[in-house]
Amino acid sequence: MHGNLHPVCVSQLRGNTEYRQMINRLSNRESGAGHPPAPPGASREQSETQQPTARPGRQTGRPGITTACSSVNPVALTSIQTPRPADQARIDTRSPAWHLPALVLSKIVGYLSPSDQCRCARVCRHWYDCLPAPRVRLMQWLQKNAPVSCLADPGLGRGFNARVAPFFQATKNPILPLLTHLLREQEQEQEHGLTDSRQASQPPPPAPATPDLLASLVHYGLNRQLTQAHQLRLRPSPLEWPAAAEIKRYSFSPCSRWLVFLCKAQTEPPLHLRLYGWEQGVWQRCQMVTDIVEPVTFFTFTSVPPDTLISVHGVNVLAWNKAQDSTTWHSTLVCHIPPSYEVRDLYSMTDGDQIIVAANTRVERAVLRVLFCRPPYPGGKGWETTRFQNYDVAFNLGMAMAWDAQPQSYQLVLTTSTWIEDSENRVTEAHIWRKGREGSQLGQWEVHRSRLPRHDSSPHDVIHSPDGHYLLGALSNGQVCLWALDAQCQLHEQLITDYLYQPECRLESRASFRCDGKQLALLRSWWQVQLFYCDSNGHWQQGPLLEAPPVPHAPGDNRQTTISLSASGRTLVRQTAWCLDIWHQAPAASWQHFVQFRKEEGHGFPPRYCLLQPGELVCTTTADPEKTLRVYGPDSRGQLVRKAHMPITNDIYGVSPDGLSLVLGYTRTAPTVLQLAPSGEEGRCSLL
Repeated sequence: MHGNLHPVCVSQLRGNTEYRQMINRLSNRESGAGHPPAPPGASREQSETQQPTARPGRQTGRPGITTACSSVNPVALTSIQTPRPADQARIDTRSPAWHLPALVLSKIVGYLSPSDQCRCARVCRHWYDCLPAPRVRLMQWLQKNAPVSCLADPGLGRGFNARVAPFFQATKNPILPLLTHLLREQEQEQEHGLTDSRQASQPPPPAPATPDLLASLVHYGLNRQLTQAHQLRLRPSPLEWPAAAEIKRYSFSPCSRWLVFLCKAQTEPPLHLRLYGWEQGVWQRCQMVTDIVEPVTFFTFTSVPPDTLISVHGVNVLAWNKAQDSTTWHSTLVCHIPPSYEVRDLYSMTDGDQIIVAANTRVERAVLRVLFCRPPYPGGKGWETTRFQNYDVAFNLGMAMAWDAQPQSYQLVLTTSTWIEDSENRVTEAHIWRKGREGSQLGQWEVHRSRLPRHDSSPHDVIHSPDGHYLLGALSNGQVCLWALDAQCQLHEQLITDYLYQPECRLESRASFRCDGKQLALLRSWWQVQLFYCDSNGHWQQGPLLEAPPVPHAPGDNRQTTISLSASGRTLVRQTAWCLDIWHQAPAASWQHFVQFRKEEGHGFPPRYCLLQPGELVCTTTADPEKTLRVYGPDSRGQLVRKAHMPITNDIYGVSPDGLSLVLGYTRTAPTVLQLAPSGEEGRCSLL
């Protein structure tokens, strides 16, 4: 595919018949790009060496071919002529296309539509071997034209049927037939994998994270739909809610189909969970059945296993799953936390493992315990704690610890810093826990240690870049340091600079990465944001310094300042207790300050925001003077415009991963869920 050629848009294909043919050809799954499917019982070698059946009047002879590999990147392959004896000279009557190098053939075919590419792949064995499989061609196109979508969470694909498909159907999105086919194909693959795993005595080792084609196309379709929309329509979707219940926390599942609140109600057990599922266009209450009566202290949804909720009740860590053909969820025990321990963090890895970080602060020397739990594989008995590690934290000796996990790279980093006896220097180490992929520790968690060269300060907070290749640490001297993590799990310093340092504030609120980890926004002061970029050589360079307009009567020390960078890195939002600022960078343009909202004197409704990653949307709630919800996003030319404006009564609380549900509410009021809905007018969205 080439240039602006759209891979799935019906208007750019030469008819619905060809489009259906492309869909059907995607069902011909191949063992690798460039290889036809082997017949039942045939080996891979047989399928690769099998010659096509000759048609009447056609030659069966063909030159030797170097077949294409399954790599996403195209490989330059050439046709190799088999040498003939000198006394057997013959005239070569084959078509010149036989002699085209694979790279040239790939470039030529790249100008064609996907349906025509499928036809070309069946012209002859040489062409078939030189061209990647249809799914690979689609992913190549996405990586070139929509790289942000290739980094989408696989949960978007798993929630497609219940969440995105009805929205695409109502908006007549041309990508819907392809997504429906890919979903059916993926379900067949999962069923096949489930059958294989039941025959295995051990769970399969984790595979390196690769882009999920279904999730990538869902993200691409949402981005395109919301970008093309001139206006957005938001309709209320009510929840069954008890009177006088207080909201403590909430969470969406990665597929956006499940929504859970941690509540405190007078008529129900303290700090309990209320779970809702998206069914037939409404949120329905789900029943949660368990014998555990302790209040909930921590909870999160997992990406794998899908449709699983993890919650902490005292010393019990539970996993919740929905009963088949029912709205009731039942719990199973994941593990026990030792008495007197409190869960500080719970990380869900994309391979299903759960990392639980618990601390015991009731003793003189605090102890940090890290547990690694594995979900039951098909045929297994239940959850298993595969490993745990204790860290002694001697705060009275000046020891400090910080930790963070990156689910996609199966990685946990803990930093320890201790004063050297009779010295003013520190010894700082990073303990990098990774899933082993080689040798006898295949699929097991292993720890690697990296000594950090900083001796005058220690990290008190760390965060990963989204790709897991970089680690950003907030140092005790008021600076931040960016380290690169190499293949040997060693950290190398990339840059160090000042930022708005406040020990009680989390670094994740003062720094934000682009989704590919190649851009960083850092809060220098409460009105300044510094941008950094990673160049093609892997070196970090300082970018522009963005300054917000002054705000009269605003305090000089604003501890509630936070920033967020959009997935593409073209929109930046800064929020304080007094104002909210939005910057945007249009294509081939510099950064521009787009809008500022200020809190009015004597008004108790501060401005708030959240980012909707699909569509690059920014939702804001302000009082000017009426409480108002606004939604901003780029249009088809990349310019930031306002796409929604409506009165509200509650503050913004959060948004679903697919961007289709927006939660509003206060702590002491019932939440309101606004659902993005099509207008029915030319497939666009319009204001309610």
